[in-house]
Amino acid sequence: MGSWKQDHPKQLKKIVYALSEGNLKKVILDHESRGWAKASDVKEYNYGVGCLMIWNR
Repeated sequence: MGSWKQDHPKQLKKIVYALSEGNLKKVILDHESRGWAKASDVKEYNYGVGCLMIWNR
């Protein structure tokens, strides 16, 4: 019997954010071109908007 950590490899996550939805779309596209995938909807974050992204590679 193993540990629960052995069954679930670590996954990199990050929140990307911007002051406006237009700027956030640019940031998301830049991250997607580098291998990140959008993992949540756009939500309010501090003074702007943000979303969760997960590393795919």
